[in-house]
Amino acid sequence: MNNSRTLIISGGRTDKDFALSFLSDRQYERIIAVDGGLRVLRELKLMPTDIVGDFDTVEPELLALYENNENIVIRRFNPQKDDTDSEIAVNMAIDYGSSRIDILGASGSRLDHTLGNIRLLGLIHQSGKNSFFREAYIYDRNNRVRLIEKECVIKKEEAYGTYISLLPFTQTVTGITLEGFKYPLHHHTMDIFRAPTLGISNELTASEGKITCREGVLLVIESKD
Repeated sequence: MNNSRTLIISGGRTDKDFALSFLSDRQYERIIAVDGGLRVLRELKLMPTDIVGDFDTVEPELLALYENNENIVIRRFNPQKDDTDSEIAVNMAIDYGSSRIDILGASGSRLDHTLGNIRLLGLIHQSGKNSFFREAYIYDRNNRVRLIEKECVIKKEEAYGTYISLLPFTQTVTGITLEGFKYPLHHHTMDIFRAPTLGISNELTASEGKITCREGVLLVIESKD
């Protein structure tokens, strides 16, 4: 098992001030820049360990600054490919044996890319099931997104925002019990096709909230606004 942490900077919207604050107390063994995400790293004065993409959104002169650095792995792909650049980066992080993967720049004006990037959490989740638990989070200024299975405890002092929303990531999630929440549940079943918004905008009322489920995977979104 590899206990390394990997940061992926994707090509979506990343607020520089937020990124500076987020990275001020975090360290990573690998930093993967995804196409236009390289521009963000340059502004943050951070050196990537890997650069990946078809490079349709990054300036050639910017990429050229890194091409002769022997410590950086650059992987260029044809724009006509099955996987998005972000999915390629996620698979790289998995192949490196990362135990935790944090993703910035996964959201933005392209809703298709945002949804696709959220679905990548499932790829990471599945990759760790038979070997070891692999954590994965998507962050932006207002949200923290992750998947949970079986059990999760969110401490109020560590919550990312006021609102906590739960959505079924698999078609059904059974036996959902919420303790310490404004809207508790007891052995409830969520179905992606029936009452799909039931878990939206819950809040903690205790010092910590406990989420348990019997079967299935939940998408958990903590929001500040």
